[in-house]
Amino acid sequence: MKLSMERPQQGRTASAGARGGAEMQADAQLYQAADEQLEQAAMLDAAPLDTQYGAALAAQVEAKHEQVERIEDRLENLIESQASRLQRTQMQQPGLLAFPATRAQWQQQVQQQQKTMQRLLGRLELVREVRDSMGVHAPRIEELAARKLRTRHPGLASEWDAQQQAQRLEKLLQRQQTQQGAERSHQLQAGRGSRLGLSQHGP
Repeated sequence: MKLSMERPQQGRTASAGARGGAEMQADAQLYQAADEQLEQAAMLDAAPLDTQYGAALAAQVEAKHEQVERIEDRLENLIESQASRLQRTQMQQPGLLAFPATRAQWQQQVQQQQKTMQRLLGRLELVREVRDSMGVHAPRIEELAARKLRTRHPGLASEWDAQQQAQRLEKLLQRQQTQQGAERSHQLQAGRGSRLGLSQHGP
């Protein structure tokens, strides 16, 4: 009897040990994932501003693409269901001997179903236009992603704008210096030509 009473206890101990091992393994995986995320965040913080902004923008663009795909799939499913619903309603057309009120009610239902279908098709067309169309300076979806980035990371966007403005100013100064150098060179050449002409026609 003592032996039979000890066996379940051993089974429970083994089961508890298995659960404990699984929990420890899950915790270890969780900690490892957290460490990897922290490491990636630290690398991103230490990266140049161009890399930080590019990575953040790429993440937002990917999120926007996924969002558009989800909305598109949902609308396509709704359109398919609405097409079946409209077809069923059209097949329920009252017979020639039906009351006028019954026929009018059926026609109203058909019109409502058709309006719903048109509205869904319009939304799907708008979503695809957002996905495929071009904006002023970039694809529309990238512009939306950049706008989202400015909302979620205003500090990074502000630093990026300041850097871009500084780079534009530097390029402008370089062009001005190049232009001024070309003008001075032209003036020097013109002065040499004038002096050479005077020396040739001198006494």
